[in-house]
Amino acid sequence: MTEPQDTSTRPRVAWLGLGRMGTAMAGRLLDAGFPLAVWNRTPARADGLVARGAVRLDRIEDAVESDLIFSMVLDDGALDDLAAALAEAPPARRRATAWIDGSTVSVEAAQRAALAAHRAGLAYASAPISGNPGVVESGRAIFAVSGDEGAIDAVEPVLAALGRATYRVGSAAQANVVKLATNALLAVTMQALAEAAVLADRAGVARRDLLAFVNDSAVGSPFSTYKTPALVGLDFTPAFTAEGQRKDVRLALGLGQDLEVPMPVLAATEVAYSRLIASGLGAGLDLAAVVLQVARDAGIELTAEGD
Repeated sequence: MTEPQDTSTRPRVAWLGLGRMGTAMAGRLLDAGFPLAVWNRTPARADGLVARGAVRLDRIEDAVESDLIFSMVLDDGALDDLAAALAEAPPARRRATAWIDGSTVSVEAAQRAALAAHRAGLAYASAPISGNPGVVESGRAIFAVSGDEGAIDAVEPVLAALGRATYRVGSAAQANVVKLATNALLAVTMQALAEAAVLADRAGVARRDLLAFVNDSAVGSPFSTYKTPALVGLDFTPAFTAEGQRKDVRLALGLGQDLEVPMPVLAATEVAYSRLIASGLGAGLDLAAVVLQVARDAGIELTAEGD
């Protein structure tokens, strides 16, 4: 018989942002027994979690009444909006000690959020996640974390419930750099896989045969294996959209520009994703749909291959 979990010492978490990733992460915390309050700009996105036991927050400012605030939003602008709203919360209502953001945003946005948090009496940490909703649901996500030591210490039990590993990488916005660099590698790798798949197809080699060999070679990886069904079967149900990938590539390129780090391969990859999006081929699809643009450029039309 499984013993019931003792949740009496779990911090109450206010979760801000319920996109695909935020919903998966918040749901996992509910499953782990964390008391949870949730907010989203579109209130209906919270309905499923409220039905499972979460408390709906009417306003962002209400988040300060929880022990910890965790945000997971789309971009820099959305994070700036959260910072402005949290700053409006009356100090007398504040129970929260820390604000942790898991979004993929620019270093500058993270720095602005940290400054706003400190002005509101909150410790701040960046904790961007590596994974997609399916990875979160299976407990295999990982986190890079940086910022105020107190915020990191406070959030570690939450991150332990959300994923399998946490990497402390600094005391400022280093975690945001780690995430942007990782997503830059992901984008370039996806583009290279797409080009290789189309080359094989054009030469009369089944894409499934190429990728079976690649995945068993020194250059194979969990990512190439994971994306094989999309490249072979042309199922582009989004785990991470092409639009989201391009956003992260542009953030990484902006950081490189600020630091005088030339990134010619990533710059070419940004063009590839922009062409995919502009053509309409990748609208709302997984980033692996970049293979469709590569095929069009090669003058061929791909067909789905069976197992």
